[in-house]
This record gives sequence, C-alpha cells and structure tokens, in this order.
Amino acid sequence: MSSPVRILGVGAVRAPEATQPDAETRADRVRGALAALSRDGMSIRLVHGIEELAVLAAHEALRGSGIPVPYRGDDVGVVLGVEEGIDGIKARYYQGVLADGPPGASPLTFPLTTPNTVAARISILFDLRGETLTVGGGNVAGAQALGLAARALCDGHTAMTLAGGVTCLEREFLEAATLAGRSEPGQPGGGACLLLLGPPGSAGPVATARLLGYGEGFGPNDMRDAIRVCLEDAGIPPRAIGVVRTAAVCDGRSVVRAVRGAGVGAGIARSPSSGLCAASFPLAVAEAAQPATPGAQGPVLVVGSDCLAGAAAAVVQGGA
Repeated sequence: MSSPVRILGVGAVRAPEATQPDAETRADRVRGALAALSRDGMSIRLVHGIEELAVLAAHEALRGSGIPVPYRGDDVGVVLGVEEGIDGIKARYYQGVLADGPPGASPLTFPLTTPNTVAARISILFDLRGETLTVGGGNVAGAQALGLAARALCDGHTAMTLAGGVTCLEREFLEAATLAGRSEPGQPGGGACLLLLGPPGSAGPVATARLLGYGEGFGPNDMRDAIRVCLEDAGIPPRAIGVVRTAAVCDGRSVVRAVRGAGVGAGIARSPSSGLCAASFPLAVAEAAQPATPGAQGPVLVVGSDCLAGAAAAVVQGGA
C-alpha cells in the first residue's frame, strides 16, 4: 500500500442482540435509516435480514462520515463481501419449492439468491453511482472486500469506497452445515460492517483511523504469509505491532504459530465478532479503529482465515 487509507466512517451491526431492548433499539435504527432514504414518502421494503443488516451498516458508515444520504454521486463505490447468508436464503427458497411446488417460489426472495443483489441494493438505495463489486470468499470475504477497496483507492481508481462484509445465518443453513460435518449447531443470527474508506488526502478529521497495510495468503502457511505481506505493505517491522486481534479462524493454535512465525511477539486477543463469518474481519477492523487506549504500544494487526479461501491480515492504526 503506497500510503495509508483513511477510515472515514464505520457502520457496525450485530444480531441477535443479547437482550430484547437491544433488538428493539436496532429496529428503531433500521426505521430511521429507511426514513432518511425514502424519497417523497415512498415506502422501502426490505425482504430479508441480510438486507436489513447491510443497509443499516451502510447508513451509519455514511452518516458517521458526514456524507448526506441518499448521496447522489458517482465518486463512492461499494465492495461487499457476502457468503453464508446467501446460502441460507437459497436453502429456504428451495425448501419452499419442495414443500409447495411453484407457488412456494417467492418472487421477492428469489433475487436474493444471487450474492450481488445485496451490494446492488445498497448502491441503489443510497444512490452511490461508483463501481459496485461483490466478493464471495467465505470467512475472509469481508477482508478481501477491504483489500480490493484499499488497492483501488491507492491506485487512484476511486475517491471513496464503502467496503466490508455482511452475513445472516439462517436455521436452514446451520442445520445443513451440521449434517455435513462442517460446523457445530449454532443459533441463527448475523452481522454487518461497512467502512467508508478514502485516500490520505480525503476530507475528515485529522485523527481519523487508518488502514496501514493489507495482505493475503494461500496454502499451508496462509496466515503466516498473509501477515508477512501485510507488514511489508504497511512498511513496518513485526515488533511495531501493539496487539493482534483475530477474526474468524479455523484453528486458534494455528494463529499463534502463524503470528509468531511471522516474527510478531505482541499479545493475541480474539475479537468478540469472530463468529460472524464474512462480517467478522471488517468488524474486527472496526474494533481496532477505535481511539487507542492510553499507553497503547502500537497499531493493531487483524488476522482472519477460511479453510477453503485462504487467510487475510490488516494493520490498523486507531483514531485519536
């Protein structure tokens, strides 16, 4: 990365919340976002939870950066990592067909069986006329979206990009994954995190958090390689890292081996959002982007992996 990318705004949503009041607060946030987006009193209908999470995260990232919504500009693009939530939608859709025949094929749900529908929905609702991309890479889909967005900014292909990941695990998906031996039984839910990224000279407070470097790795040493590439991209030595934050990973012990193998001696902490699949890495980056605690010893290294799609790492400097 030729220069740090600035994090101008963050939108982070987690569901289900721990308590009913939290869930009601989120519902109020969604209603507020839709009211802001409504044109001439037109009603906006969201069909699925994954839309709700993604739209709310986008709204809060844009508003947090001071950008009006709808934006109506061609200098903001969207790069969104989407994976498991679409599989759940497909499972529910086809279960309806098996149970009820053609009448069970919902014309409202069907478009959402295509992953890029969610990113397109964001670009249309917020009137973001820049390039829109969807990435499908399992647990690192959100990380790969951030990497693509950062590279586009550094190369001068865009002025700002809304990037991150979203997931919404349905019961049908969890049951199928358990039967296939791919996961333990879990609770339906999801999360979303979108970050508005801009180049170093973009408008915003001087103390804005920054993405200093990004890297990916594949193969038997994917996490170690991702960390090494990331540190080289950031132009900082391994000893400069203050703390390591893990997003979704296949094996916690492999993280320790990879981090130490890359020469990083900082303490390792598991992100509370690590179970949120494609949204886990962007959420961990958002956590690292918070104002640094007094006495913090350096930037945060965020690491995530997927058993099939490799690993990713990012160095984040928190805001002041």
